[in-house]
Amino acid sequence: MSVFSQRLAQLKHQLKQQGYDAYLVPVQDEFQGEYTPAYAQRLPWLTGFSGSAGMAIVRAEGKSVLFVDGRYTLQAQDQVPADLFSLHHIVEDPPHRWLSENLNNGGRLGYDPWLHTEDEVERFAKACVAANAELRPVETNPVDAVWPRQPPPPISPTIPHPERFAGEPSSDKRNRLAKAIAKDGIDASVLTAPDSIAWLLNIRG
Repeated sequence: MSVFSQRLAQLKHQLKQQGYDAYLVPVQDEFQGEYTPAYAQRLPWLTGFSGSAGMAIVRAEGKSVLFVDGRYTLQAQDQVPADLFSLHHIVEDPPHRWLSENLNNGGRLGYDPWLHTEDEVERFAKACVAANAELRPVETNPVDAVWPRQPPPPISPTIPHPERFAGEPSSDKRNRLAKAIAKDGIDASVLTAPDSIAWLLNIRG
């Protein structure tokens, strides 16, 4: 049994224990960034896929599914065990459409609410309604529950990035951003991606 077979089997067992028929494993972390720290690389740990865009749907029973875009079709074929995951195009056959057609009648789909946007959750909720299934947030991320040596979140200190490297003062960047969002009639903008925040504030960790 390969390492990915073992990991998938452990996750399927965990889903059964938590009472879920399927579970969403996105590539992004809680900050919705493409480039995630080691502790948040759940999709690569589970599937072997190392691309920056993708999502898996793990089924407690039956074959699981991995969705990637056109940039990663060949890469996913090379990295992901074909006997464990079937591959789908994330644009041509998106996860919510697949769920509406393949979820078990009366089944429960789990998701970690920290790892999905509001729009994603709405799409998955509609897919569950179409399949007569139920979308439920998990209390404990089941991937984390079966990842025995999961790296800890980074705790390195944040330090100022010298202006000679940043290119311009943080105040200039913030003023430019404020003018841009005001032009669109927006009162405030929430930034969650650490790289965007670091750029704006001229800091690094």
